Amino acid sequence: MRKRNRLRKCSAMLCLMAGLAVSQTAGCGQASVKADDRTGKNQDELSKGSEEALQTSGNVTEQLRSEEVKENGEIVVTAVLGEEGRKQISYEPEDLETGWDQESAGKLILSDEGITAEGTGVAVSGSVAVIQKQGTYVVSGSMTDGQIRIEAKDGEIVRLVLNGAELWGKTTAPIYGEGKSKVVLTLAEGTQNVIGDSSTYQYEDSSQDEPDAPVFVNGDLTINGLGELEVYGNYKSGVRSKDNLKVMSGTIDIKAADDGLKGRDCVIIRDGELNIQAVQDGIKSNHDQDPEKGFVWIDGGRITIEAEDDGIQAETRLIVCGGQIDVRESQEGLAGKTVDILGGQIKAVTQDDGINSAASVDTETEKMQDQEGVYTRIAGGQVWLNARADGIDSNGDLYVEGGDLYVSGPVSRGDGILDYNGNARITGGIVFAAGTSGMMQTFGSDSVQNYLVVHWEEGKKAGDVIRLTDQKGEVLGEYAPEKDFDAAIISVPGLESGSVYQVQTESSQGENETVEIEVAGVETVYGTSAGRMGGHGGRRSSEDGLWEGDEPPKPPEGMQDFREREMPEDGEPFQSPEGRRDFRGKGMPEEGEAPKPPEGMKGGRGEEMPEEGEASKQLEDGKDFRAESVPEKDGT
Repeated sequence: MRKRNRLRKCSAMLCLMAGLAVSQTAGCGQASVKADDRTGKNQDELSKGSEEALQTSGNVTEQLRSEEVKENGEIVVTAVLGEEGRKQISYEPEDLETGWDQESAGKLILSDEGITAEGTGVAVSGSVAVIQKQGTYVVSGSMTDGQIRIEAKDGEIVRLVLNGAELWGKTTAPIYGEGKSKVVLTLAEGTQNVIGDSSTYQYEDSSQDEPDAPVFVNGDLTINGLGELEVYGNYKSGVRSKDNLKVMSGTIDIKAADDGLKGRDCVIIRDGELNIQAVQDGIKSNHDQDPEKGFVWIDGGRITIEAEDDGIQAETRLIVCGGQIDVRESQEGLAGKTVDILGGQIKAVTQDDGINSAASVDTETEKMQDQEGVYTRIAGGQVWLNARADGIDSNGDLYVEGGDLYVSGPVSRGDGILDYNGNARITGGIVFAAGTSGMMQTFGSDSVQNYLVVHWEEGKKAGDVIRLTDQKGEVLGEYAPEKDFDAAIISVPGLESGSVYQVQTESSQGENETVEIEVAGVETVYGTSAGRMGGHGGRRSSEDGLWEGDEPPKPPEGMQDFREREMPEDGEPFQSPEGRRDFRGKGMPEEGEAPKPPEGMKGGRGEEMPEEGEASKQLEDGKDFRAESVPEKDGT
């Protein structure tokens, strides 16, 4: 599948910037609900718990998102999208069910002597177990080289309960759904499980290139439960489905040499805790032949992503209804043909655009044009963008209808705080967006909510506070951008025409500057841009004459320009930039020897879970599942 066309800026491989302000982190933290507190063992408890999560993490309204529970327990969710669009998804009974019958379930016991099976429906040959019919199979034990292959019929459901299991594959995917049956991975409560592969695969036919992930399913794949799962994708992706991929609950840690979590038809996340490190995209759906597929839908959960490409990338629609999303490193934070944010709390630190909406096109001219059906829409939730390039870049339209939007960036005069090819309209919400003013675009004259555009003669430093007050001195909003800035776009509900407001900047040294602005209408501009006014959004290149000099700017001293990086020789490991962690950090165990988990992490042998609150405390302290050790990668 051809990657979405977009012109990368020359800063694409620079070191990634620091996290967002402490005040922003605290704001998100106040709304946090532990995944274990939100989920239960049956459908009713799961439904109730996830609904509570939605209510506490983004304030999505019933007008934007609604649920209907069918007689069979299926939950149908409807979201109201931009440009009069609507989208529905469903959570089926088997997605919600996390319990199983101990007596009727089959058992697969892993060891380096082979796999032992108890029950019917499974055939074992040495280190390979083949599941031939639908049912529930409980997997436990540890194995350094083996495979569970699922060959049940299309329409059948196979549930694998990982009950303290550790399974590695040295030449192929350790869990492989070969047919089109639906696979449900249930993480047994209180257990830790590990699934990993090698940096090289062996195929029967040289034309084959699948499976290519330690968890690979040709049909639908659902992950649920109250346990933990570590996935090490040393070859390519971490978890992959060629149909629908759903995450319902559980704690899932993924390291991948390619994409982290990938569902061709769609990726849907209802709840759970996900920590993803990926050399390509963190979360991705790439079906480009059907406009109803290729989407990513996030209803809830707590998601942390470090990606060398995009944090979340959807071929068609990206829809966020709830949850906490923290994209700590990425090129573009959120990307799709359309991006709808209805709720949730989103933070993204990016080397390129914070949010990008664009269609796949064939020519450079088309990239610069207003693309039909392309938009970014913020209707609810809280969004913090710390972008080196455009804060929001839409190759179509931009809508701000509600929620809170805080933007830091860009840092170069060839980018814009807002960048769009079509129209931009604000009808509600809170906006504090600050950056350089070289390519300044604001909202259109058909906007409903008034807004201010402020240009300062002297640039301000990262961390300086922007504060908006009324004539009574009441604070209407404030924000401390994470990058230097000389301009800001500010809008809050109730900004009245004819009234006077104060915009104050306050530095860490106590230096204050206050300007008074009388609102003259929908747009009120104070000061003059130091740079050139921008046209309608879109991608730009050095050919536009926007760089200083004839060549794009070079990375900071000590940083390698990504254009100078040589491809490794065949069979040699890919080396990450100096001083940066390699994402492929867990090598294969020796024959007959169980792999040792990263320091401070228990292996998948059924040890007890951490004490209540321990896992979340580690995240707050900045420590998570990522180990110092790095996986090997043969070639790229």
